[in-house]
Order: sequence, then C-alpha cells, then structure tokens
Amino acid sequence: MSNIRKSSYFRLIVITAVCSLCIAGLVYFFSGNRVPIYDFSPARDMQPVLKIFDKDWYWLVYGVTPEEYSPEFTLKYRTPDRNPLNFGKLIIKVMREGGKTVGFVAYYKKNFYRYKLLYLAVGREFRGKGYGVKLAKYAIQDMFSRGAKVIRLVTRVNNIKSRNLYKKLDFKETITEGDLIYFELRKK
Repeated sequence: MSNIRKSSYFRLIVITAVCSLCIAGLVYFFSGNRVPIYDFSPARDMQPVLKIFDKDWYWLVYGVTPEEYSPEFTLKYRTPDRNPLNFGKLIIKVMREGGKTVGFVAYYKKNFYRYKLLYLAVGREFRGKGYGVKLAKYAIQDMFSRGAKVIRLVTRVNNIKSRNLYKKLDFKETITEGDLIYFELRKK
C-alpha cells in the first residue's frame, strides 16, 4: 500500500472515530442521562439537602420531631443513627443540574447481604422529570455492586408516588404497620 493510500486510510479511520464519538455524545446528551450523580460534599450539598429535609420532613422522617432527630448530624457523620459504630457507613449521593442540587439518595449496609435505602428525595422544583427514578436506579445498582442480595426500605402508606416508583422498580411490599409500608427488592 502506498504512503498516500495509508495516509488517506488513516484519515478516514480518524474521521470515523471522531464522528462516532460525537454521535455517541449527542445520544447521551439527548437521552436524558446528562444529569450526573456525585458523592455528597458537605461544603456544596449540606444546605440544599437540609432544605429538602425541611420542606419534606413528613415524607422523609418517621415518628420523630426535628428536636429528636438531626438530619445535619446524619449528613455530617454519614450515619443512619447515633451509634458511633455506624459513623461513616451511610452512602450519600446527590444529583446536580446547572449548579443546583436536584435531589439525593442515602443508603447503607445493614448486614452481610442486606442494604437499606434510607432516603430518596428530589427537590420540589425538580419533580416530574424522572430524577427520582434515576437516583433510585443508581442506588440499587450501586448496592448490588457492593454485594447486596436484598434491599429494604420503608415509606408512608399514603405516599402513593413513592409506592408506585418502588413497584415500578420491582420492589415487593412486605409488611404494613400503621401508616408505614415496607418494601424489599431481591437480587435476581
């Protein structure tokens, strides 16, 4: 093969590769997957997440008052409770769009094979765009990749939107106690 043919062939390969990357980028951008999920950063995310807690306390926290429970403590120490053995165990992820915190998800390992999805919330101004589904799917995939065989969560019986979301994601209702309903998802 002559040098001219090799050069033309090489250019064709480069142009094809660049075009393929551009097309893949456009597909990714327009597919709705462009809102990234990040590790929780207290400096960046503490106040926006606390604002979500403040506006949606009823839906996020069960059976305690703001005087009895501190979301700030939970976020600061990344803990599902006040047990020092659990400090640092809470995995918190935030979704951001246009420099703003859209919502967050928090989960942790309960035992060798079981995880608990503790919080899933999207700010009111960002609802109806599928962000809750994306956060939930991200968390589920992450928990399974960390070794979960079972994921459990609890929500209020009257939280119809959350219940429908969890059912859509193949969670099964397990127990209803008072105004709380428990769900479970098993790895297939």
